Amino acid sequence: MSRIKVLQSFRQDDVPAWIVDCLRSVRTWAEYHDLDYRFAGDELFDRVPDWYLSKVGNKLPVASDLARLEWMQAELSIGACDIAVWLDADTYVFRPEKLSLTVTGDCSFGREYWVQHDKRGRLKTYRNVHNAYCAFRKGSTTLPFLIDTILRLVRRVDPHHISPQFVGPKLLTSLHNTVGFEIDERFGAISPLLAAQIISGDEPHEILCAANLSYSLEQEIDHATLIKRLGG
Repeated sequence: MSRIKVLQSFRQDDVPAWIVDCLRSVRTWAEYHDLDYRFAGDELFDRVPDWYLSKVGNKLPVASDLARLEWMQAELSIGACDIAVWLDADTYVFRPEKLSLTVTGDCSFGREYWVQHDKRGRLKTYRNVHNAYCAFRKGSTTLPFLIDTILRLVRRVDPHHISPQFVGPKLLTSLHNTVGFEIDERFGAISPLLAAQIISGDEPHEILCAANLSYSLEQEIDHATLIKRLGG
């Protein structure tokens, strides 16, 4: 059996209760499937060059997009595991028994169906790739390529035009549309509109086993109630 290590990070002070629930759900999932689990606090960002941190400023998701890859690369390089897995701290696993990990290629990412109203008030679904879940096998050629690409992009970009998803979902979706990554549809994301529907009684799609709950939208989603509805 392949050795699989699950990695997560979040600050260690003033942690919202619902984030604690999310982290606990991932640890429970890892234990259920006998996966190794490691957690890091803000020392995660020690893996990011000073110039990079200075350029992205307070856009910590952009720093995390690089730091998680560097951490996974380090774990794989020293032989600590055969597959390194990252899950964002705001990801909640609600069907752990159905979420045995499979990575058939050299990497895998999650799928985001983001439902929101467009400028005309019509419902629209945006189909993206996300890295709230990502996994890489030992010897992956994609992992060092992504690290190098992110460094190049951030070095070149105007710091006033760095969006939070610049080197995360936007980059991965663009690359996926060209080269076609392995996508695990069981790792999804829940938009505010979908969250409201689930809270009102709708069931999440049957294929979903885990979902990113969007910490950045804490003012738009009742996360505590959402987690209860998901089975927390």
